Amino acid sequence: MSDDAGFWRRPPSVRRDYFDGRFGQVHYRIARPAAPGKVPLLFIHSSPSSGRMWQALLAEMGKDRIAVAADTPGFGDSDAPLTPPEIADYAANAGDVLDHLGITRADVMGYHTGSKVCVELALQRPDLVRRLVLVSAPIYTAEELARQKTDYAAHAIERDGAHLLRRWRFMMHWRKPDVPLSLMQRQFVESLKGGETEWWGHRAAFNYHHADNLPRVAQPVLVLNPDDDLTPQTSRAAAILQNGRVVDCPAWSHSSQEIHTADYARALRDFLDGPADDTRVRSTAKPVPPRPAAIRPQPIRRRFVDGPAGQVHLRVAGEGQRDNKAGVPLFLFHMSPNSGRIWETIQAEMARDRLVVAVDTPGFGESDAPMVPPEIADYARTMAHVAGVLGVRQMDVMGYHTGSLTAVETALQQPDLVRKVVMVSAPFYTDAERAARHARNQPVLPREDGAHLSDRFASLWQFYGVDVPAAVIARNFCESQRGGPLSWWGHRAAFNYGLAGRLPGVGQEILLLNPNDDLAIQTPRALALMQRGRQHDLPRYSHGMLDTHTAEIAAVLRVFLTS
Repeated sequence: MSDDAGFWRRPPSVRRDYFDGRFGQVHYRIARPAAPGKVPLLFIHSSPSSGRMWQALLAEMGKDRIAVAADTPGFGDSDAPLTPPEIADYAANAGDVLDHLGITRADVMGYHTGSKVCVELALQRPDLVRRLVLVSAPIYTAEELARQKTDYAAHAIERDGAHLLRRWRFMMHWRKPDVPLSLMQRQFVESLKGGETEWWGHRAAFNYHHADNLPRVAQPVLVLNPDDDLTPQTSRAAAILQNGRVVDCPAWSHSSQEIHTADYARALRDFLDGPADDTRVRSTAKPVPPRPAAIRPQPIRRRFVDGPAGQVHLRVAGEGQRDNKAGVPLFLFHMSPNSGRIWETIQAEMARDRLVVAVDTPGFGESDAPMVPPEIADYARTMAHVAGVLGVRQMDVMGYHTGSLTAVETALQQPDLVRKVVMVSAPFYTDAERAARHARNQPVLPREDGAHLSDRFASLWQFYGVDVPAAVIARNFCESQRGGPLSWWGHRAAFNYGLAGRLPGVGQEILLLNPNDDLAIQTPRALALMQRGRQHDLPRYSHGMLDTHTAEIAAVLRVFLTS
């Protein structure tokens, strides 16, 4: 792959899906060849990261076997446990993935923390795991382990983005010259998805010791030792392997599996498909931890549907309210660049009496990007398509900034489908304002010094209310980065949209919410062009109000939507 959007796109042969696991929903990627002829392969990622780090290898290894990469609970798009898990819990979840897919015999490959999960899975379920490939298998001294625990403890969110710079610089320290900055940026963003509990992965890893467990693995083991932060510690594993070997890989480091995919695949196939001593069998298996008695409440369910540009990611709440006569289904469209994650708090509240669907706009969140820059009309067609897939025949729509334009256009395209419209701010620009914004709207290229991250993070705070938790701002920052090099397409579509010419044609009732945000001047201009509009000012609120003033916003919505 070249240093472009290719790293951010889902390979066509790789599909994404969810299933219900022991801690909640588990997100996974899977490649299924037409005629799988080899033992299936399960990939387990490092911490903090997600199964996205494996997508190139998934596509390659998936040519002749089922290849799966699941997000570890609490990372990527898998639900987090209620309490800090151990490696045994992660391993049990990995076994659940294979069980869900009906796989009774598999090879496994893990990276850093994932290598420990692989070892534990092989010990818990020796009849399930055939062979193991470990990228790094550190054997720590007491001093090294103590330093690791200190270095990877939970960290505070700093307004100036210094915490982001430290992580970026660590990743850049181990970057090989052939790894493009675009890929570094993608891997960095994946590392932020774990949020406030991301440190749980390293905690579990440091509580689990290869020195104690790796010698107990009877299955064939291949340890790949790249040039990274665990190289000397991994070299020590050679002395304790019962049935395997360590292979030094000095040309590789973090993210090399995306650059040297063919070389990785060759090493995997040589080991997994070649001769090895598969006759050694453990007489007893370690116990599998029981499923927890309680999991995090899940008022919102996530799923994918196929759309015009690929897979579209949805958050769905209130499925049990579909037949509720008092609550017409409500569809939520987010701002750019962001995702449907911004709606989660208000979505759960509104779903008490109606079906509520938050859609990741194509190219944002977890939805596939189109191949060419879209327009607002394209976004609107996708939203109507999603409603059709879900069997929704009438809906209300609510949009935020760019999403407000999508809501307006959906109402115009589908007057029989859309009943009422809610706009959180209206990007109603003068010609001069639009031209200035067009000129500023360019791809934000990653910089080697990481200033693109800290500058963006520090600038966000001015747009949020003083009562908005730092964790919400950090979450929104993470989501704003997930469009990668194509994230500017959302604003491009917004600045191309002629709201002044389209808004007068909307015959549905419109509620225009006007918070004190970066569109507070432009928003009131829209009211005069509405056939059936009303404006509700929110001068004390700004971005983040959906999380901090949920009940009040929901009350305003219910008055409008039920009148």
